[in-house]
Amino acid sequence: MHWLSDIALHWLALVCAYAIKELGQVGIPTDPFAGRHVLLTLFGVAAIWTAVTSAQETYQYKRRFFAEVVNLLTALGLTVAVAMSLVYFFRPFVYPRWFTILYVALCAVCLTLSRAVKNTIRRWLAQRGRLVRRLIIVGDGEVARRLARICAEDPALGYRFMGFVTLDAAPGGNGNRRQPAPPDQVLGRLDDLERLLTETAAEEVIVTLPGREHGRILDVAHRCSGHAVRLRVVPDLFEVVMLRATVTEIEDIPLIGLRDPVITGYQSWVKRAFDLAVAVFCLVLFSPLFLVIPILIRLDSRGSVFFVQERAGENGRPFRMYKFRSMVADAQERLGELVKLEELSEPVYKLADDPRVTRVGRFLRRTSLDELPQLFNVLRGQMSIVGPRPEAMEVVWRYNLWHRKRLGVKPGMTGPMQVSGRGELPLEDRIRLELLYISEYSLLTDIKFCLKTIPAVLRGQGAY
Repeated sequence: MHWLSDIALHWLALVCAYAIKELGQVGIPTDPFAGRHVLLTLFGVAAIWTAVTSAQETYQYKRRFFAEVVNLLTALGLTVAVAMSLVYFFRPFVYPRWFTILYVALCAVCLTLSRAVKNTIRRWLAQRGRLVRRLIIVGDGEVARRLARICAEDPALGYRFMGFVTLDAAPGGNGNRRQPAPPDQVLGRLDDLERLLTETAAEEVIVTLPGREHGRILDVAHRCSGHAVRLRVVPDLFEVVMLRATVTEIEDIPLIGLRDPVITGYQSWVKRAFDLAVAVFCLVLFSPLFLVIPILIRLDSRGSVFFVQERAGENGRPFRMYKFRSMVADAQERLGELVKLEELSEPVYKLADDPRVTRVGRFLRRTSLDELPQLFNVLRGQMSIVGPRPEAMEVVWRYNLWHRKRLGVKPGMTGPMQVSGRGELPLEDRIRLELLYISEYSLLTDIKFCLKTIPAVLRGQGAY
């Protein structure tokens, strides 16, 4: 359904773009397209859009509004790039420049508005109990609670969360959490699942168990077999990113290959080219700020304009990372007064109300403008635009073996941590997301993270 409506919107944008250009006499006048050119354009765009959206699985997953729009606009950009490349190489006819610009703008607006209207209607219907699936979540760990929160916050996803089913008598007792689920949201134990399915008239069950409990999935499936429910499983991210398995075979004997999450081969060259292009573009775009920010820093407090610190780079190699100074000049010397690294429960720390941060520094951190000098680290090949967060060496020294796997690639200016809560994201969750990013790296993924960074910066969540 979405695919057909999106194709229709593409065609509408193409027709309107041509009409606006010709009737409004925008740009250089051109002869009207011949009938075969119109058909070739319409069906060509439909074919390319279908191929692009299939490759990036645009219609396969349920996404929240912003993520869905980012996915659609990325697909639009790729569709136009492919279409323009084909026209350039085969030259069946030439598209007027203004026609292309108008088409992209109109199509982007139409796709965004269509999803806004869809979400509004689905939210309205969900609030009235229509077009929603009653959902039970097996497990009450961090992933389970996050899933429940997402379903509750966005009714447009089409779920009505009924409650959690735990594995033992004590709510929150399956070990996969930092705090137990609210007692009023715990329906009962796994032994009660069949009764709960009947009482709640649940239509879907999602299993979110830690890896050590995945042997009980068959038990859950057996209990659901007598009920008309959809059963789905959230994979353990630790297993997914740690194994990153490849399957081959010799004759009829399957072989599973295991390797650490790294970015190698042609993908490393593509990523480096992307880093250089974005870094140069951003340096030109933000060049005025490199004149204004140092003045503000010097007027606000004494000390150097830049903060330079040794951070862990690719494979743990140290490098000097640059930032605009957002703290007082003797911040490093005063760290011991606020944090005892040797007493931390995990090798990470973030201070929500750090007294060392200056007035200008607080603004720079809130807007992430203090990160701009890292563009020079990107140009020097020490960092990437997208990647794991660059960590201080004294913190990395306290990593365990699993934590160190995030050091297999260059750290990034933005990445999973920066768009998923920043300082509020627990270390274990952050590393799981970072390893998942590495194992599933693609150029499209980097583009998505760059686009997601904009609203993340505007929200300022976790920006300490």
